[in-house]
Amino acid sequence: MLPVRIDLVPTAEEIRPQDLAGRTAVVFDVLRATSTMVTALSHGCRGVIPVETVGEARELAARLAAKGEPVILAGERGGLKVQDFPCGNSPLEFSPEAVGGRWLVLTTSNGTRAICRAAEAAGRVLVGSLLNAGAVAGELMKGDGDVVLICAGSGGSFSLEDALAAGVVIAEMGVKDPSCLSDLAVAALHLARAYAEDFFAAFTHSRHGRKLLHLGREADLRWCARKDAYAVVPAVKKGNGFWLVQIDW
Repeated sequence: MLPVRIDLVPTAEEIRPQDLAGRTAVVFDVLRATSTMVTALSHGCRGVIPVETVGEARELAARLAAKGEPVILAGERGGLKVQDFPCGNSPLEFSPEAVGGRWLVLTTSNGTRAICRAAEAAGRVLVGSLLNAGAVAGELMKGDGDVVLICAGSGGSFSLEDALAAGVVIAEMGVKDPSCLSDLAVAALHLARAYAEDFFAAFTHSRHGRKLLHLGREADLRWCARKDAYAVVPAVKKGNGFWLVQIDW
């Protein structure tokens, strides 16, 4: 079953609550926040708590630790680990040994902000990436309501890699009639088809991907370019005063 309509939001800044009300939203920040979340949860993380600011992340991680909860504090700004944080935003940091059985408090430049904003307005919010594109597509096909694919973007600008992943999800849903797609969703679908044989190449062509390469993060890009590495669908839920991302079985 296909949704009635599939729209695409090109950046976190363009999220409008009235466009999300009662709809299922999927947030993409492929390089790297949502890829990191999918990886950590697949490796046994108890849940990811996305927060918008560095101060919020510090306070929340300290509060959880004071309660005896096993917690990891992680964050990134401008592609670099937040100073004095134990971890950054590389999915390679969150192996089963590192993250298994622990909570992850995460703040990033774009992705965590997009998730929190979407969660305030949408009927349901899922976390998407190339790593779980097929699983997300399968989950969306179980419903019959409207879908909004939200690209986090980078610094308020459009990011090729986020639209690419959104387009891969559309392709995996088997959409053949474009009448259910907005123009931006159609563009994302064609972008996915153009790079279908080499998603890593798309990352090397994107502005943010080139920045991460310059920072020595090629291994991160190659990790995030692996389509359907995990069959999980993380969903955003309301926690105790915060949003919580966990695997939606």
